[in-house]
Amino acid sequence: MLKLSNRVLRLAAVLLAGCMLLSGCGFRDIDKRFFVIEIGIDKGDQKAYKISLKLAIPSPKMEPGDSRWQIITAEGDSIAETVRRMKSMVDKEFDFGHAKVIVLGKTFAEKGLAHSLDWMSRRRDIQAVSFMAIGVPDALTVLRVKPPSERLPGNALILSFTREGTESPYIVTTYWFDYYRRMRAEGKDPFLPVITAERDTFDIDKVAVFAKGNKKLELESTDTDVFNQLVRHLQRFVIRGELKGNPFIVNVDSMKLKYRILTPAGGDPSVEMNIKIMGEVEESSISLFDQDWRSLERSLAENQRQRYTEVLKKLQEAKVDPVGFGLRYRATRHRPKTEWEEWQRLYPQVQFHVRVTVELKGTGIVK
Repeated sequence: MLKLSNRVLRLAAVLLAGCMLLSGCGFRDIDKRFFVIEIGIDKGDQKAYKISLKLAIPSPKMEPGDSRWQIITAEGDSIAETVRRMKSMVDKEFDFGHAKVIVLGKTFAEKGLAHSLDWMSRRRDIQAVSFMAIGVPDALTVLRVKPPSERLPGNALILSFTREGTESPYIVTTYWFDYYRRMRAEGKDPFLPVITAERDTFDIDKVAVFAKGNKKLELESTDTDVFNQLVRHLQRFVIRGELKGNPFIVNVDSMKLKYRILTPAGGDPSVEMNIKIMGEVEESSISLFDQDWRSLERSLAENQRQRYTEVLKKLQEAKVDPVGFGLRYRATRHRPKTEWEEWQRLYPQVQFHVRVTVELKGTGIVK
């Protein structure tokens, strides 16, 4: 019995020692890691890919303009190969668990992304909630921008996309998981915000729409806020109205959107969209309190109806569907073998009937 106990103890000691050796091989202390906070992917000058990694440098200070980081860049024929090559340029192990922003260069994004992003979808340490964007003129230039107000490395873009800092109707947010899901789904096309790098700041006021991994349409800032309202059901934005030649602006704090797809036998297919908007006057060159509010609301509703219809037609002409009309059609028709082919045939013929109603809650704190 004593011999058996000794054998068990020796076996347990051997197993414990083996476990300690195994855990020691894979673990890296925090001072032996480089935390990647932003990833930039461009088309290489000599090879297929040009990868840029923005690495955070820990600092005891947290003051505006005091963020410290460095950027490592290399080219290769694949993303995985290039990242392995970049490890020879630093003295610590890359940690991608904190990478929150993935920027694709404009030239790279226009060549097709269907296969190019396979590396990110397979790695378990790339966060599914990372933000995706297109960088102009390229991803590396965007990564190099250092806003004077930035306190933490890479935090300026994160605050913009999470809306914890600024809230702009022109900033479109796209998560990596949503882009990947839309890229593979039938009936809901992906889109990416466009970041334009300036000297020491960013301008995020455009959106690019894709189909089958290829860029099909880029909307200007005048249409991006409408895109945000239709696709992401954005609640806070402004709309413009006019009374007897005098313009006025309304701040919207509530919007509800519903639609249905009609395919009558012998008639044209249509999307019947109903939108209800509530807001308060924020700017006006004339007094509005004593005016007929119904005429104000009709003016606002007609302007918005025209804007929604114009953007929907632009998307239709480019043969892209970020709103998800095709997915709704497939979900309500239940013909698995033919529903997608039917929608592809019907979408170019769809008529958009948009009905907008506006309710004014007040004219601000002045008349």
